Amino acid sequence: MNTAASQDLNTRRQRHSRRRLGVAMAMCAGLLVALVPPAATTAAWTDAEHASAGFSALVVPAPVIDSCTAESVLVNLSLRPRVILTWHYPSAGYTRAGAQFWSGTSVATLAQVSEGNGVSTTGADPGPYTSTFQGGLLAGLLGGTAHVGISAGHSSGWSSKVSTARATFPLLVGSGTCVITNAS
Repeated sequence: MNTAASQDLNTRRQRHSRRRLGVAMAMCAGLLVALVPPAATTAAWTDAEHASAGFSALVVPAPVIDSCTAESVLVNLSLRPRVILTWHYPSAGYTRAGAQFWSGTSVATLAQVSEGNGVSTTGADPGPYTSTFQGGLLAGLLGGTAHVGISAGHSSGWSSKVSTARATFPLLVGSGTCVITNAS
């Protein structure tokens, strides 16, 4: 046999021997892991102590609209629609200062408006209160309809649902109709 061929044969035998040795060592390690039991521990999955807790969510009560008046009034020789709501809070702890006012052409388009910007409210805490929506806020609605609403704000930043009134105005001076929907 020539030298190159014999060296190649020796290299193959060495690789084959190393493979067998690796397989034997892996089997011994696996057997050792399987035969040696795990060490004892003091951990337990049960304990005599128990804990419990409760929680409650803040629910800001919606104001209750007691009455609604829709009317067209003559102001500076011009007819203006006006909606007057009488309302109260159903529970203590809420003040007139926390009220939020809404106006729109439908319930879906209600937008928040600030007091003094077409809305004024009278009445001492804890109520009842009278809020008047008028002027530019309801401009152009003579003979039409408008939706107004009131919600309660809380110091946490949460607000109640909006209680609404749908006002239908007369074409000329006089009273229209209102449909009240108090939020629950």
